[in-house]
Amino acid sequence: MRIKPPHPIPLPRWGEGRVRRMKFLADRMLGKLAKGLRMLGYDTVYYRGENAYPLIKLAREEDRVILTRNTKFIPKRPEDRIIRIGEDKPLLQLRELIQKKVISLNEKNLFSRCLLCNIPIEEIRREEAEGKVPDFIYYQEKKFFQCPTCQRIYWQGSHIENMKKKVEELFEQS
Repeated sequence: MRIKPPHPIPLPRWGEGRVRRMKFLADRMLGKLAKGLRMLGYDTVYYRGENAYPLIKLAREEDRVILTRNTKFIPKRPEDRIIRIGEDKPLLQLRELIQKKVISLNEKNLFSRCLLCNIPIEEIRREEAEGKVPDFIYYQEKKFFQCPTCQRIYWQGSHIENMKKKVEELFEQS
């Protein structure tokens, strides 16, 4: 898959010239967007609470950009970063972030995080997946990955190719 994604907005630098990937905090209206960002490899916390103060506090503590659909949500300090999402549908919300040059495609980060826990998944020995995935999947697939937190097991089935095509279309249309 060869895609020329739009250039991302300049990100803060840290360490020896490495660019730190932006981290997000999606409010309770953006759960499916959070999952989509995780699929793309972005560290995205989903905040289910209604009170804005803990949301802002967490964003400050973890240096996260707040994603919200709330038009009344106003930054309290200059360091508070808030992006308002106008679209209703998750796919259009991702496209909106692409068009605003907030996110970009990095193929090596695709499918690298647990969609439930937001933790980077790790490759496991094939034998460790035996009995934990359907038998036909175990015998068909060669590589398995697992979330170290929730223990969910992932593999690259046909759905991955379908998802890659959707991602490719998403970035090509933007």
